[in-house]
Amino acid sequence: MKNTVYHQIENTSTYEFCTDVATQTDQRTETPHFHKNFEILAVIQGECRCEIEGKEYLMRGGDMAFILPFQIHGFCALQGAEVRRVTLHDHLIWSLASALNEKKPCDPTFRPSTIVKQFFLDQLHALFGDKANCVRRIPEQQRMMVKGCLYIIGSEFLNQAQLEPSRSADALMTDIVQYIANHYKNDISLRDIAIEKGYSYHYLSRTFNRIFNISFKSMLNQYRMEHAHFLLQDTQLPIAQIAFESGFQSIRSLDHVCREIYGRSPKEMRQNHYV
Repeated sequence: MKNTVYHQIENTSTYEFCTDVATQTDQRTETPHFHKNFEILAVIQGECRCEIEGKEYLMRGGDMAFILPFQIHGFCALQGAEVRRVTLHDHLIWSLASALNEKKPCDPTFRPSTIVKQFFLDQLHALFGDKANCVRRIPEQQRMMVKGCLYIIGSEFLNQAQLEPSRSADALMTDIVQYIANHYKNDISLRDIAIEKGYSYHYLSRTFNRIFNISFKSMLNQYRMEHAHFLLQDTQLPIAQIAFESGFQSIRSLDHVCREIYGRSPKEMRQNHYV
């Protein structure tokens, strides 16, 4: 697995539900990332190497994994493998999400019964196909079936999982990420959050870097750049206005972060339709 961790913001604040079938050619799956939505991985065939919170699992056909919000994870479908990937908002599985509140599984992998696994895979294929399909809200005519699929898989997971209390540090870091999501357009710092929440700045900084393997400032800039990316793509606003509306303190800051993340300037991205 690669060491760079990034926040997959679209699966935190944009989409209610996403699914696709990943293969060995999809390199994006390998990069460790996290998001607020739950994620389910189902190995259809072949083998998949999956890393969740620093632990590596070799999953084979029929195996599944249930990944909780903000857990750092990544996976790689090995040669000939196919992996159904699903990310979902917690309100689609509200009762299940409540049962997992402040808890996490000792082992996130499980093996559902063949009948349940095949029903889950067949229904998702019939509803969404195999290519990437992300929706802000599942259409009403599909909603009940999707919830049924998610709950039946969730039930198999809970029946097999051994749950343990989440660490207090995990809950605190989740709280900080949520703070970033709510305030990234403002001039905020980790020191401000430490004062507001009554923690040592040095403790928060060390813990944040250890858990996410990324600095607070880098994650804050990811949020800002994601918003700027949207404005560059879908509006004709001046780049200076985009910079300030995204939380950057100057055009120079936007340009620096844009080059760092995308390898191009905002102007080049817009001119070349790179976004």
